[in-house]
Amino acid sequence: MNLSRTSRMLAGLGAAAGLGVLYAFPPSQYSFYPRCPIYSATHLLCPGCGATRAFYELLHLNFRGALHYNALTTLLIPIALLWWGVSWYRASRQRRPMELRLQAPIWAFLLLVTVLFTIVRNTSLAFTI
Repeated sequence: MNLSRTSRMLAGLGAAAGLGVLYAFPPSQYSFYPRCPIYSATHLLCPGCGATRAFYELLHLNFRGALHYNALTTLLIPIALLWWGVSWYRASRQRRPMELRLQAPIWAFLLLVTVLFTIVRNTSLAFTI
């Protein structure tokens, strides 16, 4: 998918504005952040539960707090940023549009890690590790 320069700039500004709001307004103190529908219905933590609070803690360089709220998100953010940076660098060196694609084995591995993470965080295993 090729996005125009204007679309990319607007997406970047939107992301920066969203991060600015998250930086200034802690999710634990403000109720305008969306609640997890899975947790509301089942009282089980989904893989994304706590991700907003983890992002907030990372923006404030509190890595221990971010790991506490959502370890999967906290550990995947640097990997995702590195992957994006390498893709951007390759695309700019070859003067072609950036493509963010993952091969099927990587998708399968990410799905397996996500399922295992969800099981562990909803059982007593999480408290023995």
